[in-house]
Amino acid sequence: MSIDDVYAHIDAGFGAALEELAYLVGIAGVSASPTEDLALCAQAVQHSVCGSGLRTHLIEGFGPPAVYGECIVDPGRPTVLIYGHYDVQPAETSAHWQGDPFEPTIRDGRMYGRGTSDNKGQHLAQLWALRATLAAHGELPVNVKVLIEGEEEIGSPHLAELVRENRHLLAADLAITSDGPVHRSGMPQLVLGTRGQLGVELCTRGANRDAHAGSLGGLLPDAAQQLTQALATLWKPSGEIAVAGFFDDVRPPTPAESANLAGLPLDLKDHFSDYDITELPSPEGRDYYERLMLRPTMTITGLTSGYTGPGMKTVISSSARAHLDMRLVPGQHPDEIFRLLQVHLAQHAPMVGLTRLSSIPPSRTALDNPYVAILAGAVAQAIGVIPFVVPSLGSSLPNYVFTDILGIPSILVPYANPDQNNHAPNENFELSRFKDGMRICATILEHVGSHTVERSEGNVRLEQERVE
Repeated sequence: MSIDDVYAHIDAGFGAALEELAYLVGIAGVSASPTEDLALCAQAVQHSVCGSGLRTHLIEGFGPPAVYGECIVDPGRPTVLIYGHYDVQPAETSAHWQGDPFEPTIRDGRMYGRGTSDNKGQHLAQLWALRATLAAHGELPVNVKVLIEGEEEIGSPHLAELVRENRHLLAADLAITSDGPVHRSGMPQLVLGTRGQLGVELCTRGANRDAHAGSLGGLLPDAAQQLTQALATLWKPSGEIAVAGFFDDVRPPTPAESANLAGLPLDLKDHFSDYDITELPSPEGRDYYERLMLRPTMTITGLTSGYTGPGMKTVISSSARAHLDMRLVPGQHPDEIFRLLQVHLAQHAPMVGLTRLSSIPPSRTALDNPYVAILAGAVAQAIGVIPFVVPSLGSSLPNYVFTDILGIPSILVPYANPDQNNHAPNENFELSRFKDGMRICATILEHVGSHTVERSEGNVRLEQERVE
């Protein structure tokens, strides 16, 4: 059996795959404002999973229904769990969209529409890889499980509970997620982790309503002033986070991780010119990737108080709010960081109220995990390019449910183009990368399937059986 036979079936079915993607994109499925479209999208995705040769059912009771499918061919083979999401970001039709975001169009070698790349196109590429493999060989080379949820775009609030309650059903040896773009350079990449996230709101309140700044200024408390003073205590003049204990549990990068980052291409001037930034963040720029992937951050993402319309309105603000986004790295946990922030504000700004808005723990799979080399070889065979191996994304995904709850390695294999415009107007997916995704996934299954797996007392050992 040859992988080329699988590629031939991918080529033959590509037109049908585009039609199926267009159909799925046409079902909105916005999780931020759920309507019946979200349930319709789950049903449509379930139909796609069933059409890929898997037994399937909906897992309900954990927010919108999650689609589950499986095909168990041999318990001695590795089991791959494929994760994706069918929900999408809001997409109000505006002058920025070239067409209706939920009426997909193809132009200039791309399909445009909300969800084309994030994430319907990427998990559909995986499903078509399964179909092509079955058409070419009659069976899959590995055991496959699929989990496609409907709340990723709002932080997957029910996913951890779903995975805990269905731990046996979802048991696997490796989790693969295809979400996000390839490397900025256009090169393929394997991503071994994600930073965690903690979102909070800080709030101050003064009088029961805004008051005249001339009549009562200096007498009534100024909520805006109180909030900005509180925010100023969170950072040192150098910009370093000043919350005591914030960095205590941060794991420094290993020598292997540092060497890995040093090998990634870097053009800071080109990158920051997109944002009209001329002063680079560091003279030599070599710590760019370490800052992005391996260090925690704290960012003010929103700040509101008083009047900022045309002209002047001389009032003392009665309330002020700020939102903070913290990105966390292995060793840190959102619960502990929230506690440290509570302690800090109690000491430095006791008038500030603190509310937790969102949280995701960080996740990381080791560079020397045997599946990393297996997947890298598969990508190289599928598209003729050796992928970069990246320790972590700067952003956050719920990968921890696989590494921490299921206790398995989790690797991201993104297919989308760097300029996919996910979460923005004119989201798109290059058709060539859609097909590359199918080839990559099919080849990954072949390479992983060339190994047997022994599981005993929590230990897993891979042994290569055959090589294509």
